[in-house]
Amino acid sequence: MKTTVIRSPRVPKLCAELGLEILPTNRLPGPGQTTASSTLHAICRTHGEEHLTLLLRTLLETEGNSGHVNEFTLYAISDIMLAHPEWPEKGLAWLEAFDRVDLGDVRAQARANRAAVPQRFGIASALHRELAILFDNPNSSPSRTEDGVAIENDLIYGTRAIAAFLEIPIQRCRELIAEGNLPTFQMPGATTRCARKSALNAHWQALDEAAKAA
Repeated sequence: MKTTVIRSPRVPKLCAELGLEILPTNRLPGPGQTTASSTLHAICRTHGEEHLTLLLRTLLETEGNSGHVNEFTLYAISDIMLAHPEWPEKGLAWLEAFDRVDLGDVRAQARANRAAVPQRFGIASALHRELAILFDNPNSSPSRTEDGVAIENDLIYGTRAIAAFLEIPIQRCRELIAEGNLPTFQMPGATTRCARKSALNAHWQALDEAAKAA
């Protein structure tokens, strides 16, 4: 018997806000697209909108991963987030860790071994191996810290949206967020908190002038 997925109107709105296009299941998705609508609704229903938001940002706001928003990868990363909540709580370090992960290779290995291990669990196991090296070894943590506390603003602000709005590289945007130099406002038509470009430019100008004076 086919399971009926209860659908929330918030899921398509959230996807639109994060720049993810939901396609019909008979289409081939590219970067920033997915056909896993039922999976998105199921995860949102089971674990909540905040969990789904962080999950999608993990894929959409890290390098080379926006083309891997599919059923197996969504469930695998969700499983990792639930099993090791202290990892995504590191904020910027969580995203930087996924910048280092080759999800294409992880998926290929899981697909090749799917006769022995379901792909969802194969991907989760491979991700655990890579992420544990980064997060459980203090000498290899990618996180910037302040007074020994990991900086978590990156996931709050929606970095890729900010970087696109400001027309700056995403890494520079992360650095500014970590430094606390991004004044915020409500981006028109979305719930993403973002930086006011004029205020930020004024801040940069002041820093440049101070540096020249020194």
